[in-house]
Amino acid sequence: MADSPAPLSAVFKQPWQTQLDYFQQKLNLPTEQWTDIMKAQHDRSFVVAGAMASDLLEDLRQAVGNAIEGGSTLADFRRDFDKIVATHGWDFKGGRNWRTRVIYQTNLQTSYAAGRYQQLTDPDMLKVRPYWLYVHSDSVLRPRPQHQAWNGLILRADDPWWKTHYPPNGWGCQCTVRAVSLQELRDKYGKAGPDTAPVIQTRRVEQDDGSVVYVPDGIDFGWDYAPGQAYVGKLLLDKAATTSARIGADAIQSAVNNIDALDKVIQERWQPLVQQIYPDPASYRPTKQRFHIGALSPQLVDKIEQATGESLATAVVSVDDSEVKHALRDTGAKADKRIALDDAMQTVVGMWEPERVYQQIDNGKDEPVYLAVWQAADGSRHVKAAINVNYRTKDKDASGKRYTLQTNTLLTLGYVDLRDLDNPQLYKRIL
Repeated sequence: MADSPAPLSAVFKQPWQTQLDYFQQKLNLPTEQWTDIMKAQHDRSFVVAGAMASDLLEDLRQAVGNAIEGGSTLADFRRDFDKIVATHGWDFKGGRNWRTRVIYQTNLQTSYAAGRYQQLTDPDMLKVRPYWLYVHSDSVLRPRPQHQAWNGLILRADDPWWKTHYPPNGWGCQCTVRAVSLQELRDKYGKAGPDTAPVIQTRRVEQDDGSVVYVPDGIDFGWDYAPGQAYVGKLLLDKAATTSARIGADAIQSAVNNIDALDKVIQERWQPLVQQIYPDPASYRPTKQRFHIGALSPQLVDKIEQATGESLATAVVSVDDSEVKHALRDTGAKADKRIALDDAMQTVVGMWEPERVYQQIDNGKDEPVYLAVWQAADGSRHVKAAINVNYRTKDKDASGKRYTLQTNTLLTLGYVDLRDLDNPQLYKRIL
Protein backbone atom coordinates (compact mmCIF):
# COMPACT_ATOMS: atom_id res chain seq x y z
CA MET A 1 0.00 0.00 0.00
CA ALA A 2 1.21 3.51 -0.76
CA ASP A 3 1.35 5.99 2.08
CA SER A 4 -1.68 8.23 2.48
CA PRO A 5 -0.53 11.75 1.64
CA ALA A 6 -1.54 15.00 3.26
CA PRO A 7 -4.11 16.91 1.24
CA LEU A 8 -2.44 19.16 -1.32
CA SER A 9 -4.29 22.13 0.11
CA ALA A 10 -2.13 21.68 3.19
CA VAL A 11 1.03 21.03 1.22
CA PHE A 12 0.52 24.15 -0.90
CA LYS A 13 0.62 26.32 2.21
CA GLN A 14 4.26 25.26 2.61
CA PRO A 15 5.89 26.38 -0.67
CA TRP A 16 9.57 25.75 -1.24
CA GLN A 17 12.04 27.63 -3.37
CA THR A 18 12.01 25.27 -6.36
CA GLN A 19 8.23 25.69 -6.66
CA LEU A 20 8.52 29.47 -6.48
CA ASP A 21 11.43 29.57 -8.95
CA TYR A 22 9.46 27.51 -11.45
CA PHE A 23 6.50 29.86 -11.34
CA GLN A 24 8.55 33.07 -11.34
CA GLN A 25 10.54 32.17 -14.47
CA LYS A 26 7.40 31.93 -16.59
CA LEU A 27 6.62 34.57 -19.20
CA ASN A 28 3.15 36.09 -19.51
CA LEU A 29 1.50 34.94 -22.73
CA PRO A 30 -1.91 36.23 -23.87
CA THR A 31 -4.22 33.48 -25.17
CA GLU A 32 -7.75 33.34 -26.49
CA GLN A 33 -8.50 29.77 -25.38
CA TRP A 34 -6.86 27.21 -23.14
CA THR A 35 -5.76 24.98 -26.04
CA ASP A 36 -3.54 27.76 -27.47
CA ILE A 37 -0.75 26.54 -25.16
CA MET A 38 -0.42 22.83 -24.48
CA LYS A 39 1.60 20.43 -22.36
CA ALA A 40 5.25 21.34 -21.74
CA GLN A 41 4.74 24.83 -23.19
CA HIS A 42 3.19 25.67 -19.82
CA ASP A 43 6.61 25.25 -18.22
CA ARG A 44 7.66 28.53 -19.83
CA SER A 45 4.35 30.39 -20.08
CA PHE A 46 1.84 31.83 -17.66
CA VAL A 47 -1.56 31.84 -19.34
CA VAL A 48 -5.16 32.41 -18.40
CA ALA A 49 -7.49 31.57 -21.26
CA GLY A 50 -9.16 34.68 -22.60
CA ALA A 51 -6.81 37.10 -20.82
CA MET A 52 -5.41 39.00 -23.81
CA ALA A 53 -4.45 42.34 -22.22
CA SER A 54 -0.94 42.42 -20.75
CA ASP A 55 -1.88 44.42 -17.64
CA LEU A 56 -4.81 42.09 -16.92
CA LEU A 57 -2.58 39.04 -17.30
CA GLU A 58 0.10 40.57 -15.06
CA ASP A 59 -2.43 41.27 -12.29
CA LEU A 60 -3.74 37.70 -12.51
CA ARG A 61 -0.16 36.43 -12.37
CA GLN A 62 0.50 38.48 -9.24
CA ALA A 63 -2.60 37.05 -7.58
CA VAL A 64 -1.57 33.49 -8.40
CA GLY A 65 2.00 34.22 -7.30
CA ASN A 66 0.72 35.50 -3.97
CA ALA A 67 -1.25 32.29 -3.53
CA ILE A 68 1.83 30.15 -4.18
CA GLU A 69 4.24 32.22 -2.11
CA GLY A 70 1.98 33.10 0.78
CA GLY A 71 -0.19 30.02 0.95
CA SER A 72 -3.40 32.01 0.54
CA THR A 73 -6.68 30.14 0.28
CA LEU A 74 -9.07 29.85 -2.63
CA ALA A 75 -11.31 32.37 -0.87
CA ASP A 76 -8.39 34.84 -0.72
CA PHE A 77 -7.68 34.33 -4.41
CA ARG A 78 -11.33 34.87 -5.28
CA ARG A 79 -11.31 38.25 -3.54
CA ASP A 80 -8.22 39.26 -5.56
CA PHE A 81 -9.85 37.91 -8.72
CA ASP A 82 -13.02 39.98 -8.17
CA LYS A 83 -10.94 43.16 -7.78
CA ILE A 84 -8.96 42.42 -10.95
CA VAL A 85 -12.09 41.72 -12.99
CA ALA A 86 -13.69 44.96 -11.76
CA THR A 87 -10.55 46.99 -12.50
CA HIS A 88 -10.08 45.71 -16.04
CA GLY A 89 -13.72 45.06 -16.95
CA TRP A 90 -12.81 41.55 -18.02
CA ASP A 91 -15.71 39.59 -19.50
CA PHE A 92 -14.45 36.07 -18.77
CA LYS A 93 -16.11 32.85 -19.83
CA GLY A 94 -17.64 30.41 -17.35
CA GLY A 95 -18.99 30.85 -13.83
CA ARG A 96 -16.92 32.82 -11.35
CA ASN A 97 -16.53 30.01 -8.81
CA TRP A 98 -15.62 27.41 -11.42
CA ARG A 99 -13.18 29.73 -13.21
CA THR A 100 -11.35 30.82 -10.06
CA ARG A 101 -11.04 27.24 -8.84
CA VAL A 102 -9.50 26.13 -12.15
CA ILE A 103 -6.98 28.99 -12.23
CA TYR A 104 -6.07 28.58 -8.56
CA GLN A 105 -5.79 24.80 -8.40
CA THR A 106 -4.12 24.30 -11.78
CA ASN A 107 -1.31 26.74 -11.07
CA LEU A 108 -0.70 25.51 -7.54
CA GLN A 109 -0.77 21.86 -8.53
CA THR A 110 1.50 22.19 -11.57
CA SER A 111 4.03 24.43 -9.80
CA TYR A 112 4.14 21.99 -6.90
CA ALA A 113 4.59 19.06 -9.30
CA ALA A 114 7.30 20.91 -11.22
CA GLY A 115 9.19 21.76 -8.05
CA ARG A 116 8.89 18.14 -7.00
CA TYR A 117 10.11 17.00 -10.43
CA GLN A 118 13.25 19.08 -10.03
CA GLN A 119 13.97 17.47 -6.68
CA LEU A 120 13.27 13.95 -7.92
CA THR A 121 15.49 14.30 -11.00
CA ASP A 122 18.47 15.78 -9.18
CA PRO A 123 21.39 13.46 -10.03
CA ASP A 124 22.30 13.06 -6.35
CA MET A 125 18.72 12.07 -5.55
CA LEU A 126 18.56 9.58 -8.42
CA LYS A 127 21.68 7.82 -7.18
CA VAL A 128 20.10 6.96 -3.83
CA ARG A 129 16.41 6.88 -4.82
CA PRO A 130 16.16 5.61 -8.39
CA TYR A 131 12.50 4.53 -8.16
CA TRP A 132 9.29 6.57 -8.16
CA LEU A 133 6.09 5.69 -6.32
CA TYR A 134 2.70 6.83 -7.64
CA VAL A 135 0.53 8.11 -4.76
CA HIS A 136 -3.19 8.72 -5.18
CA SER A 137 -4.75 11.31 -2.87
CA ASP A 138 -7.69 10.11 -0.81
CA SER A 139 -8.83 13.71 -0.28
CA VAL A 140 -10.41 14.18 -3.71
CA LEU A 141 -14.20 14.09 -3.80
CA ARG A 142 -14.49 12.19 -7.09
CA PRO A 143 -11.51 9.87 -7.43
CA ARG A 144 -10.69 8.60 -10.91
CA PRO A 145 -10.67 4.78 -11.07
CA GLN A 146 -7.48 4.68 -13.16
CA HIS A 147 -5.64 6.92 -10.69
CA GLN A 148 -6.72 4.68 -7.84
CA ALA A 149 -5.44 1.67 -9.79
CA TRP A 150 -2.02 3.32 -10.17
CA ASN A 151 -1.76 3.98 -6.43
CA GLY A 152 1.25 2.12 -5.05
CA LEU A 153 2.84 1.54 -8.46
CA ILE A 154 6.65 1.72 -8.28
CA LEU A 155 8.68 2.15 -11.47
CA ARG A 156 12.20 3.22 -12.27
CA ALA A 157 12.51 6.99 -12.66
CA ASP A 158 13.57 6.51 -16.28
CA ASP A 159 10.57 4.35 -17.19
CA PRO A 160 8.89 5.86 -20.29
CA TRP A 161 5.52 5.57 -18.55
CA TRP A 162 6.31 8.69 -16.50
CA LYS A 163 6.63 10.85 -19.61
CA THR A 164 2.86 10.85 -19.93
CA HIS A 165 1.70 9.75 -16.47
CA TYR A 166 3.69 11.93 -14.07
CA PRO A 167 0.96 13.69 -12.04
CA PRO A 168 -1.13 15.74 -11.96
CA ASN A 169 -3.00 13.86 -14.67
CA GLY A 170 -6.05 16.04 -15.08
CA TRP A 171 -8.12 18.94 -13.81
CA GLY A 172 -8.24 18.76 -10.01
CA CYS A 173 -5.95 15.72 -9.82
CA GLN A 174 -4.02 15.66 -6.53
CA CYS A 175 -1.89 12.58 -7.14
CA THR A 176 1.82 12.89 -6.37
CA VAL A 177 5.10 11.02 -6.79
CA ARG A 178 7.60 9.97 -4.13
CA ALA A 179 11.19 8.84 -4.51
CA VAL A 180 12.03 5.33 -3.26
CA SER A 181 15.37 3.71 -2.50
CA LEU A 182 16.21 0.08 -3.25
CA GLN A 183 16.07 -0.76 0.45
CA GLU A 184 12.63 0.84 0.82
CA LEU A 185 11.46 -0.98 -2.28
CA ARG A 186 12.29 -4.28 -0.60
CA ASP A 187 11.74 -3.64 3.11
CA LYS A 188 8.88 -1.12 3.17
CA TYR A 189 6.95 -2.09 0.06
CA GLY A 190 7.83 -5.79 -0.10
CA LYS A 191 8.92 -5.81 -3.75
CA ALA A 192 11.91 -7.65 -5.18
CA GLY A 193 12.14 -5.11 -7.98
CA PRO A 194 10.15 -2.36 -9.67
CA ASP A 195 6.73 -3.08 -11.10
CA THR A 196 6.01 -3.49 -14.78
CA ALA A 197 4.50 -0.35 -16.24
CA PRO A 198 0.81 -0.66 -17.13
CA VAL A 199 0.04 -0.98 -20.81
CA ILE A 200 -0.95 2.44 -22.10
CA GLN A 201 -4.31 2.43 -23.82
CA THR A 202 -5.31 5.59 -25.69
CA ARG A 203 -8.50 7.24 -26.87
CA ARG A 204 -9.06 9.37 -29.93
CA VAL A 205 -9.70 13.08 -29.35
CA GLU A 206 -10.71 15.38 -32.18
CA GLN A 207 -9.69 19.00 -31.64
CA ASP A 208 -11.58 22.13 -32.69
CA ASP A 209 -9.43 22.54 -35.79
CA GLY A 210 -10.28 19.00 -36.95
CA SER A 211 -6.90 17.49 -36.05
CA VAL A 212 -6.82 14.27 -34.07
CA VAL A 213 -4.66 13.36 -31.08
CA TYR A 214 -4.53 10.21 -28.98
CA VAL A 215 -4.63 10.65 -25.21
CA PRO A 216 -3.81 7.93 -22.64
CA ASP A 217 -6.82 6.56 -20.79
CA GLY A 218 -7.15 8.01 -17.30
CA ILE A 219 -5.53 11.30 -18.29
CA ASP A 220 -7.40 14.45 -19.25
CA PHE A 221 -6.74 15.97 -22.65
CA GLY A 222 -3.62 18.17 -22.48
CA TRP A 223 -2.29 16.64 -19.26
CA ASP A 224 -0.19 13.80 -20.69
CA TYR A 225 3.15 15.38 -19.82
CA ALA A 226 5.35 15.93 -16.76
CA PRO A 227 5.11 19.51 -15.41
CA GLY A 228 8.60 20.90 -14.95
CA GLN A 229 10.20 18.50 -17.41
CA ALA A 230 11.06 21.26 -19.87
CA TYR A 231 12.32 23.46 -17.00
CA VAL A 232 14.73 20.92 -15.53
CA GLY A 233 17.24 21.44 -18.34
CA LYS A 234 17.80 25.08 -17.44
CA LEU A 235 18.24 24.22 -13.78
CA LEU A 236 20.67 21.41 -14.46
CA LEU A 237 22.85 23.49 -16.78
CA ASP A 238 22.84 26.40 -14.34
CA LYS A 239 23.90 24.05 -11.57
CA ALA A 240 26.57 22.37 -13.70
CA ALA A 241 28.03 25.78 -14.56
CA THR A 242 28.86 26.39 -10.89
CA THR A 243 30.89 23.18 -10.46
CA SER A 244 34.06 21.75 -11.96
CA ALA A 245 33.93 20.52 -15.55
CA ARG A 246 34.10 16.86 -14.56
CA ILE A 247 31.47 17.08 -11.84
CA GLY A 248 29.15 19.11 -14.07
CA ALA A 249 29.53 16.76 -17.03
CA ASP A 250 28.92 13.74 -14.80
CA ALA A 251 25.77 15.35 -13.38
CA ILE A 252 24.35 15.95 -16.84
CA GLN A 253 25.32 12.44 -17.95
CA SER A 254 23.50 11.04 -14.92
CA ALA A 255 20.35 12.95 -15.90
CA VAL A 256 20.65 11.76 -19.49
CA ASN A 257 20.99 8.16 -18.28
CA ASN A 258 18.28 8.23 -15.64
CA ILE A 259 15.49 10.33 -17.13
CA ASP A 260 16.16 10.13 -20.85
CA ALA A 261 17.01 13.79 -20.57
CA LEU A 262 19.08 14.59 -23.64
CA ASP A 263 16.34 16.40 -25.54
CA LYS A 264 15.01 18.43 -22.62
CA VAL A 265 18.30 19.00 -20.79
CA ILE A 266 20.34 20.39 -23.66
CA GLN A 267 17.87 21.52 -26.29
CA GLU A 268 15.25 23.65 -24.61
CA ARG A 269 17.11 26.97 -24.85
CA TRP A 270 18.85 26.41 -28.16
CA GLN A 271 16.05 25.41 -30.49
CA PRO A 272 13.68 28.36 -29.85
CA LEU A 273 16.56 30.78 -30.46
CA VAL A 274 17.51 29.04 -33.71
CA GLN A 275 13.92 29.16 -34.91
CA GLN A 276 13.82 32.88 -34.15
CA ILE A 277 17.12 33.84 -35.84
CA TYR A 278 17.50 31.39 -38.72
CA PRO A 279 14.91 32.77 -41.22
CA ASP A 280 16.66 36.17 -41.43
CA PRO A 281 19.87 36.51 -39.38
CA ALA A 282 20.71 39.87 -40.96
CA SER A 283 17.62 41.55 -39.53
CA TYR A 284 17.90 39.98 -36.07
CA ARG A 285 18.95 42.52 -33.43
CA PRO A 286 20.99 40.78 -30.70
CA THR A 287 20.43 41.51 -27.03
CA LYS A 288 23.91 40.25 -26.13
CA GLN A 289 22.31 38.15 -23.38
CA ARG A 290 24.46 35.13 -22.54
CA PHE A 291 22.90 31.84 -21.51
CA HIS A 292 23.76 28.16 -21.24
CA ILE A 293 22.69 25.99 -24.17
CA GLY A 294 24.40 22.65 -23.60
CA ALA A 295 27.49 20.87 -22.38
CA LEU A 296 30.50 18.73 -23.20
CA SER A 297 30.24 15.06 -22.26
CA PRO A 298 32.47 13.52 -19.55
CA GLN A 299 34.42 11.70 -22.26
CA LEU A 300 35.08 14.89 -24.19
CA VAL A 301 36.04 16.81 -21.04
CA ASP A 302 38.64 14.12 -20.29
CA LYS A 303 40.00 14.15 -23.85
CA ILE A 304 40.34 17.95 -23.92
CA GLU A 305 42.01 18.08 -20.51
CA GLN A 306 44.42 15.34 -21.56
CA ALA A 307 45.22 17.19 -24.79
CA THR A 308 45.85 20.53 -23.09
CA GLY A 309 47.20 19.39 -19.74
CA GLU A 310 44.87 21.96 -18.17
CA SER A 311 41.53 21.76 -16.45
CA LEU A 312 38.40 23.12 -18.09
CA ALA A 313 36.64 25.79 -16.07
CA THR A 314 33.26 24.21 -16.85
CA ALA A 315 31.61 21.56 -19.01
CA VAL A 316 28.80 23.95 -19.95
CA VAL A 317 28.61 25.63 -23.36
CA SER A 318 27.18 29.14 -23.30
CA VAL A 319 26.50 31.71 -26.00
CA ASP A 320 25.05 35.14 -26.43
CA ASP A 321 22.60 35.66 -29.25
CA SER A 322 25.07 37.68 -31.33
CA GLU A 323 27.28 34.59 -31.51
CA VAL A 324 24.30 32.50 -32.58
CA LYS A 325 23.47 35.07 -35.25
CA HIS A 326 27.06 34.79 -36.53
CA ALA A 327 26.92 30.99 -36.54
CA LEU A 328 23.64 30.94 -38.48
CA ARG A 329 24.46 33.74 -40.91
CA ASP A 330 23.87 33.48 -44.64
CA THR A 331 27.27 32.99 -46.28
CA GLY A 332 26.32 34.76 -49.51
CA ALA A 333 28.24 33.31 -52.45
CA LYS A 334 28.92 30.22 -50.36
CA ALA A 335 25.27 29.69 -49.50
CA ASP A 336 25.65 25.94 -49.92
CA LYS A 337 27.98 26.03 -46.90
CA ARG A 338 25.32 27.53 -44.65
CA ILE A 339 24.07 24.98 -42.18
CA ALA A 340 20.54 23.71 -42.86
CA LEU A 341 17.85 24.40 -40.29
CA ASP A 342 17.42 20.72 -39.37
CA ASP A 343 21.14 20.39 -38.66
CA ALA A 344 21.26 23.67 -36.76
CA MET A 345 18.45 22.48 -34.49
CA GLN A 346 20.50 19.42 -33.53
CA THR A 347 23.74 21.31 -32.84
CA VAL A 348 23.67 20.93 -29.08
CA VAL A 349 23.12 17.17 -29.31
CA GLY A 350 25.94 16.99 -31.85
CA MET A 351 28.30 18.78 -29.47
CA TRP A 352 27.32 16.42 -26.65
CA GLU A 353 27.82 13.21 -28.62
CA PRO A 354 30.04 13.99 -31.67
CA GLU A 355 31.36 11.25 -33.95
CA ARG A 356 34.84 12.77 -33.84
CA VAL A 357 36.62 15.81 -32.40
CA TYR A 358 39.67 17.71 -33.68
CA GLN A 359 41.87 20.30 -31.98
CA GLN A 360 42.78 23.25 -34.16
CA ILE A 361 46.47 24.09 -34.77
CA ASP A 362 47.82 27.49 -35.83
CA ASN A 363 51.49 27.87 -36.84
CA GLY A 364 52.41 24.74 -34.97
CA LYS A 365 50.66 25.87 -31.79
CA ASP A 366 47.69 24.04 -30.28
CA GLU A 367 44.68 26.35 -30.06
CA PRO A 368 41.86 26.15 -27.45
CA VAL A 369 39.42 25.59 -30.33
CA TYR A 370 37.87 22.20 -31.01
CA LEU A 371 35.79 21.00 -33.94
CA ALA A 372 32.97 18.67 -32.93
CA VAL A 373 31.93 16.72 -36.03
CA TRP A 374 28.85 14.58 -36.69
CA GLN A 375 26.84 13.34 -39.65
CA ALA A 376 24.27 15.72 -41.12
CA ALA A 377 20.59 14.84 -41.31
CA ASP A 378 20.81 14.12 -45.04
CA GLY A 379 23.50 11.48 -44.42
CA SER A 380 25.75 12.83 -47.16
CA ARG A 381 27.62 15.54 -45.27
CA HIS A 382 29.22 16.22 -41.91
CA VAL A 383 28.45 19.12 -39.61
CA LYS A 384 31.20 20.90 -37.71
CA ALA A 385 30.80 23.09 -34.65
CA ALA A 386 33.83 25.13 -33.57
CA ILE A 387 33.97 25.41 -29.78
CA ASN A 388 36.33 27.75 -27.96
CA VAL A 389 37.05 26.28 -24.52
CA ASN A 390 37.97 28.27 -21.40
CA TYR A 391 36.80 31.36 -23.26
CA ARG A 392 36.89 34.56 -21.20
CA THR A 393 34.16 37.12 -21.68
CA LYS A 394 32.18 39.72 -19.77
CA ASP A 395 28.69 39.14 -18.44
CA LYS A 396 26.25 40.82 -16.05
CA ASP A 397 24.88 39.45 -12.79
CA ALA A 398 21.29 39.88 -11.60
CA SER A 399 22.09 43.38 -10.29
CA GLY A 400 23.55 44.47 -13.63
CA LYS A 401 27.16 44.44 -12.41
CA ARG A 402 29.67 43.23 -14.99
CA TYR A 403 32.06 40.40 -14.19
CA THR A 404 34.52 38.14 -16.02
CA LEU A 405 33.14 34.75 -17.02
CA GLN A 406 35.17 31.76 -18.17
CA THR A 407 33.12 29.33 -20.22
CA ASN A 408 33.02 27.34 -23.47
CA THR A 409 31.39 29.06 -26.40
CA LEU A 410 30.21 28.21 -29.90
CA LEU A 411 32.17 30.06 -32.62
CA THR A 412 30.88 28.77 -35.95
CA LEU A 413 28.64 26.17 -37.55
CA GLY A 414 28.89 24.68 -41.01
CA TYR A 415 29.76 21.65 -43.09
CA VAL A 416 33.16 20.06 -43.50
CA ASP A 417 34.79 17.52 -45.80
CA LEU A 418 36.46 14.93 -43.59
CA ARG A 419 39.40 14.82 -46.00
CA ASP A 420 40.15 18.46 -45.19
CA LEU A 421 40.57 17.52 -41.53
CA ASP A 422 43.24 14.96 -42.38
CA ASN A 423 45.93 17.64 -42.20
CA PRO A 424 48.29 17.37 -39.18
CA GLN A 425 49.49 20.91 -39.72
CA LEU A 426 46.00 22.28 -39.08
CA TYR A 427 44.15 19.68 -37.02
CA LYS A 428 44.82 17.03 -34.40
CA ARG A 429 42.17 14.41 -33.79
CA ILE A 430 41.51 13.74 -30.08
CA LEU A 431 38.31 11.68 -30.32
